[in-house]
Amino acid sequence: MRIIANIPHPRLKISIFLYNEKYIIEIEAAQYKQTFKISADSVMGVDDVKALITPELLEHSMDRFEAMHVDFKDAFERIKKQ
Repeated sequence: MRIIANIPHPRLKISIFLYNEKYIIEIEAAQYKQTFKISADSVMGVDDVKALITPELLEHSMDRFEAMHVDFKDAFERIKKQ
């Protein structure tokens, strides 16, 4: 897997990779990660991939990170009670 770009953001780590003819967008917050895979044939290059990373996508990703945190915290609390 080869890193193509890092996109600066104050709260998230956003990386774009190229692997097996797919672009992979990784968005990380704390211990959580979301991954989006796009066929290299579906876009005209890394600039098209970057254009997919809109404020709306990042806002929805933040919402998913919050939900992931709640789910993980609840699971952790359940095993602590055993």
